[in-house]
Amino acid sequence: MKPVTTTKVRDKRIRSPRIVHHHDRRGYWQVLLLLGAIGWQAYSWGVRQGGYDQEHSTREIAALQTALREQQAEARDLEAASIRYRRQAEIEQQASRELQQQLIAVENEKAALQSEMETLRSLVSNNNGSLYIKNFKLQPAEGENRFKYDFTIVQVMEKVEITKGKLVMKVSGKLNGKKKRLDRTEFSDDDEKAVKLEFSNFQDVHGEMQFPEGFEPESVLIEFLPRNKELKKMSKTFSWSGYIQGNK
Repeated sequence: MKPVTTTKVRDKRIRSPRIVHHHDRRGYWQVLLLLGAIGWQAYSWGVRQGGYDQEHSTREIAALQTALREQQAEARDLEAASIRYRRQAEIEQQASRELQQQLIAVENEKAALQSEMETLRSLVSNNNGSLYIKNFKLQPAEGENRFKYDFTIVQVMEKVEITKGKLVMKVSGKLNGKKKRLDRTEFSDDDEKAVKLEFSNFQDVHGEMQFPEGFEPESVLIEFLPRNKELKKMSKTFSWSGYIQGNK
């Protein structure tokens, strides 16, 4: 009979089952939302307690922006007006300077004429040669057979304050090869035979002559017929070729 052998049996460790807990996350999010709401309420309360009103602040900002735009537009308008006024002032200053220069020139011319009249008064008597023609000029004008004239009548008799009379002009020459004398009605634009003048010491005279086709001027006769009994008739003839200036 075989001997009985014994086998050593190892002890087995018995482990207790582990209980796994499944947490519900809905409660977690609810807590977070509740905390967020409490935080926002606390922030809003703090803002109100600090005096900040978002709607009021937004309206105020919008009003300030509108006012800023209006002020900027007004500033641009004022700047444009300032530029216009400054330009206008410059134009007026320039015009004033030019007028002053013209006034100085007139005053100088007047002084020269006064000096010349004093000289003439010392050379003439009260009964002879008191009317003179000064600065007679002729030059071409715009248009065919058209010319401009300029001169000054000077009266040097001291006791005559106002000189009154008629100015007569005649132009002698040739028309188609024949001698011809034109009076003022035949070459002036106003068709007047004589021009009435009234002046103290001198009178500037200027105008234009329109000659008929084929007329060749040779001389200009200027006469002044005074109404003052102290003055005598003045008559002066000027050679056309000696006084014409420039070319047509």
